[in-house]
Amino acid sequence: MSTTPAAKSEQKYYEKLNIAVLSIDKIKELVKKNIVNTMVCWEKGKDIEKQTFHIIGPAGVGKTSVCLQIVDELREETKKDWKCVMIKSPVLSRDDLLIPFPVVDNGNTKFKMLYSDFIPSDPESFGVFVIDEFARGDHNLQMLLWQIQNEYKIHLKDLPRGWFVISLDNPDDQEYSMDVLQDAAGLRRTLHIYTDVSAPAFLNYAIAKKFHPSIIDFIQIHNEFVYDFAAQKRGSVYANPASWERVSNILWGYEYNGGILQNIMEIDSLISGLLNTNKTMMFMDYLKERKDISPKDIFNVYEKVRKDIRGYVKESDNAKLGKIMASFITFLITSKPTFGKKEVENVARFLTDLPSDISATFITKIDGYDRKSKEFEYATRLHVALIQQNEEYKDEYYSTMVGIGRKAAQ
Repeated sequence: MSTTPAAKSEQKYYEKLNIAVLSIDKIKELVKKNIVNTMVCWEKGKDIEKQTFHIIGPAGVGKTSVCLQIVDELREETKKDWKCVMIKSPVLSRDDLLIPFPVVDNGNTKFKMLYSDFIPSDPESFGVFVIDEFARGDHNLQMLLWQIQNEYKIHLKDLPRGWFVISLDNPDDQEYSMDVLQDAAGLRRTLHIYTDVSAPAFLNYAIAKKFHPSIIDFIQIHNEFVYDFAAQKRGSVYANPASWERVSNILWGYEYNGGILQNIMEIDSLISGLLNTNKTMMFMDYLKERKDISPKDIFNVYEKVRKDIRGYVKESDNAKLGKIMASFITFLITSKPTFGKKEVENVARFLTDLPSDISATFITKIDGYDRKSKEFEYATRLHVALIQQNEEYKDEYYSTMVGIGRKAAQ
């Protein structure tokens, strides 16, 4: 069957490359572990080659930020003074990295290659050399950058052994202006990973970086607003993890100087330039009224929202209930709130109030996490507490889920 032009235009870049799609926090762990593993091999006498990573993902998803996190964590974990050099391809030329300089030697003019001072030279140093927006550099620059990625050298100058290379790109899709250098050798020598938008990954970062709590609460309720792909395709200003971080900074500024609700109109005007007017309107409504059912309320004061939950059940509004369940699970795995008897009872009532097909996602989500992850450990502890402390959960929910699972397996 032939592929039509329309079908080709809809193909995702990661489908074209046929590569894995992972969350940004998973990529961070894999890249960092690979660097550590390489150094351990060297220490054990196994001289393996360094791996260059090419991280591809939508603008604002956190690619540059995660490189800085890798360096910070390597510095902490290895007790070595790791550095980070980050170059931006669109604003550089080949001459910004190296240029031949004429020198006179015994009356003869020769050329000596001068390297930019940001090129690492200390042979005992450690660091990560990040090439941001690789595919937006001009052709001559890209040829030099391929050498950095594939050979860990610039012209005849080797990077210090302790330096690793990561390149970053937006996907070669219609939303981005790209100048992709098609090079089979480059594709072969570089490990390519695609990162997609992940609300839990964003929230983990936001919680760790102490974003304004209203943003954390809002995204825990509305996972779909982390990244506004529709606005991006229209060419509009669009919400993304990077813009939410800037919104957080604006909110903290007003939090400490005059109050948020007291300056709501100014905040509205400012953040519309980061999120667009439509998403800003939704976020402003949340700030002013907070009508949405909060997963925090389900967890801490379920009786406050139980009437509304039961109302959605009575109306068979499974779309709304599914969204509430998704936000509740996201809240649990990102905030990992402390629970006691009261909170366990709240969770049990919430799950037993829901239709079985909606509440079943609680178990399936837990089962989907990596067994060694903090998310799985937390969710399992909560699940065990629910079984041990709440008979209603055990009899009406858990036993039902087990029965459904057994029938599906037959």
